[in-house]
Amino acid sequence: MTKDLPQMSATALAKSLARGELTSEALVESCFARIKDHNDDSIFISLTKEAAFKAARASDARRKAGKLLSVFDGIPVAWKDLFDVPGTATTAASAVYENATPPVEPAVIFDNCTKAGMICIGKTNLSEFAYSGLGLNPHFGTPVNPNSKDDPLAPGGSSAGSAVAVAASIVPLAVGTDTAGSVRVPAAFCGIVGFKSSQKHYDKAGIFPLSESLDSVGTFAHTIEDLITFDAILRGDPTPAPQAILSDAKPNLIIPTTLVMEGLNPEVAAAFEGAVKQLIAAGYSVVEREFPIFAEVTDLFSKHGTLTVAEAAALHKDLLASADAAKMDQRVRERMLSASQFTAQDYIQLQWERARLQAAVVEKLGDDILLFPTVSITAPSIAKLEADNDLFVATNLMALRNTMLGNYLGMPGVSLPIGVTPSNTTIGALFSMANTKDLDLLTYIAALEPVLLV
Repeated sequence: MTKDLPQMSATALAKSLARGELTSEALVESCFARIKDHNDDSIFISLTKEAAFKAARASDARRKAGKLLSVFDGIPVAWKDLFDVPGTATTAASAVYENATPPVEPAVIFDNCTKAGMICIGKTNLSEFAYSGLGLNPHFGTPVNPNSKDDPLAPGGSSAGSAVAVAASIVPLAVGTDTAGSVRVPAAFCGIVGFKSSQKHYDKAGIFPLSESLDSVGTFAHTIEDLITFDAILRGDPTPAPQAILSDAKPNLIIPTTLVMEGLNPEVAAAFEGAVKQLIAAGYSVVEREFPIFAEVTDLFSKHGTLTVAEAAALHKDLLASADAAKMDQRVRERMLSASQFTAQDYIQLQWERARLQAAVVEKLGDDILLFPTVSITAPSIAKLEADNDLFVATNLMALRNTMLGNYLGMPGVSLPIGVTPSNTTIGALFSMANTKDLDLLTYIAALEPVLLV
């Protein structure tokens, strides 16, 4: 057994398993050894150790019999604690639901992975109810960004534990959700690949919601190749036909000058400029262009509020009015209570305009890809955020500024790492396409990723 196994990509591990160079049981053992050695109890809320070893032994038996369920049969994965996993409570990282009754039925995409032979290592931590872009949690602790030096840095959120589990090479794959940036932000802060799907790309049954309109499933890995195979499995195709994921086609890359390029941290700006130069040198057409749809979205938010606030407050209405509200992260509680001035007219207007603007993106972009920094800042200090509520609020808004546009507009997105600062913080670039072009985006990024390897 070697503790280095989870540092390999899921694809490389699958090939090693197929060659008989290791067993799934040894791989699972390595994952749990990495959890112990990493010494951060805030990454996972619950571990499924007994079930994982049982599943690993079953996978090894199938492999020996030549009856594998998928190419990723025997590969470990971690799940954000919003997904229903039988035998574990779905806590949403809230003290209110810490002792909730475990679900009987699994989330659909969890079941799809189980049927493909993939192995759940455990349920990961998140911002309470998935309601923050920074990843802090006062109940279960805040997972520390693995790139931290002396000052522990925020992992990004809300899918903090899932991102850290991959970035720390505890597991090769992890699943999260993204309502305003909750996969892409931690992917950028932690220096890994993060894919946010369009809202209807995956079946969301069995997932604790934040905003039914905006919630998307997302995934983390070290390579886009892993996420392409994982994508098929999550969609219920355990034995996808071999596909040529690389393409000679080079889509146009559009840098929108509206909003998302404003106020960039100098290190973010420098890394992004370097990435653009690499892409141009590789033969990609990269042009700057105004994208007024982004301004329309922010104007709508300014006038009417956001769907996230409205739907989260409605979902948690009874909790907010109960004595259990005192158990909540008070920052989360205050954000939900801010919906008190939200009207039915605001909600209807946001939904009407959303449909119009999504259609406008399809018409304006076609098969082009928007390219801009995933986050305009680098990972902030956990201690400073915990000590200063005003700083937390301002930093959270800035962390989500670029990514939240894609959720409202229904755009799938991939964050790729493009640089490391002298202080070891990582920087990501976000590639986004029009609604439902998830598979096109994944294919294009598979060809583009080697250009930007850092």
